Amino acid sequence: MTLKNVLLLITPSSPGRFAGIARFARAHGWHLTVADRLTHALNGWSGDGALVTLRDDETVLRQVRSLRRRGIPVVDLTAARPDVALPRVCGDNSAIGHLAAEHFRSRYYRNVAWYSTGWGHQHELRHAAFAGEFPDQTVSRWAWTLDPRSTKSDDWKALSRWLEEKLAEAPKPLGVFCFDDADASRVESAVLDAGLKIPDDVAVLGAGDDRPLCESQFLPISSVHHDLEQIGYRGAELLEELMSGAEVNRSGDPILIPPGGIMERASTDALAVNSDLVRRAAEIYRADLAHPPSTVLLAERLGISRSTLDRAFAADLGLSPAHLLARLRLDEAKRLLRDGTKSIAEISYSLGYCNPAYFTNTFRAATGQTPKSWRTGN
Repeated sequence: MTLKNVLLLITPSSPGRFAGIARFARAHGWHLTVADRLTHALNGWSGDGALVTLRDDETVLRQVRSLRRRGIPVVDLTAARPDVALPRVCGDNSAIGHLAAEHFRSRYYRNVAWYSTGWGHQHELRHAAFAGEFPDQTVSRWAWTLDPRSTKSDDWKALSRWLEEKLAEAPKPLGVFCFDDADASRVESAVLDAGLKIPDDVAVLGAGDDRPLCESQFLPISSVHHDLEQIGYRGAELLEELMSGAEVNRSGDPILIPPGGIMERASTDALAVNSDLVRRAAEIYRADLAHPPSTVLLAERLGISRSTLDRAFAADLGLSPAHLLARLRLDEAKRLLRDGTKSIAEISYSLGYCNPAYFTNTFRAATGQTPKSWRTGN
């Protein structure tokens, strides 16, 4: 078997992309050569193809141009440089933005903001899709490098002060969608330094689902699962076609890989409610989702009339107590399915559903997936 020599010029290092590429390489007889952006010896490299992450880095861009001049096929695995015509496989940034907006809307957030340290084509795609889902409000765009004060983009103290000011001025409760998990960790740090609470005052959502990063924070960060492994695999598949002589329109649309859902963690585990009455009602429901009180009994426990309770829910959330109970049960079902320690039948009974079939039908109606397919990601 003749091995194909493939160059990986992927910076920063990405375990997800590497895993997808390696899976394809093992099955198709590739030898992988890994080079970082500081490698200057590529002019003498001779191989069959390259997978790259093209960004605003002139060193990498020069290397890519050199490869292409020698007729070596190159596939880009990002959407950062649409101005450079290359075959491209990347995440669906618009879909990521839509999914983030849906996450906050499902928790009844009326106040949302965007944060990113940098700004480029991928940031713009995610922000536009996210903000477009909130047509009745202005979604604050906090992009540090676009601010006049960011004369030194790597000035951590200045960035932290700026973020704390933005957070202090914003209406609460607030949901902040961040370009990636590194940005989300910066927001969490600023929230805590400002003396605010996560997620009660500020809920934080990242993108990328970098588990070591997300789960090592003071409060673990919820994140949109950016399927980097599938991007790596599909990019390798496209490169194989090119190395085998297939014609690909370099100026055509990129192959977009959809996000794989949201990994929900503590940083968004809240409902954006202003009414103390509604918040107390939600706490009563959460205390025993298997045996929740009727609406009449809930009102009695809160010391109010049923009509007062209904008016409070309508004013704050625009829905009934029964709808909130269904939402809380669905969120807990997702958490338990993700945890994986209970069977679907055990989950259904623990949440007060009359039987597993009814739970499955209810879950599918709300999510478009069965509990089993949601758990496995299929």
